[in-house]
Amino acid sequence: MIKRLACLFSLLMAGVTQVQAEQGCPYPSSVKFTDGYFQALSGKALWQSSKVESDDFADRFIGALFTPGKGQERENGHLDKCMYRMGSGQVVALRYELPGTLNTVSLTATLHWQLARDPLEQYVYICQDSQPDNCAFKVGMLN
Repeated sequence: MIKRLACLFSLLMAGVTQVQAEQGCPYPSSVKFTDGYFQALSGKALWQSSKVESDDFADRFIGALFTPGKGQERENGHLDKCMYRMGSGQVVALRYELPGTLNTVSLTATLHWQLARDPLEQYVYICQDSQPDNCAFKVGMLN
């Protein structure tokens, strides 16, 4: 009986545990113009810009912005955008979209994320680096 209860408990908990997947912003070479949007695929995630008028190419990665869920915490926040300088000189932001239930986004233990304040005096973390992998973050998903 105890073995059955332990097995049942394990099965129930498996549906509630978080899966942490470390990711970074897409590399510029993976950003493509499709149907009026700049997009990049990363595993199951789709990175997408707002609708734009002209076709261009992502020349370089310029940084990312993370908004904490509370105060200055590096956990349980929102990855707002990854920024790219296009061939024309314009800047395009890609936002992270993942099918399923997104639970949390947390920053990894990297020194590239710097605490700052936005124009509304809210805390944000900014990563300004030429390598997207240096702006890594973790996505927590519910199973």
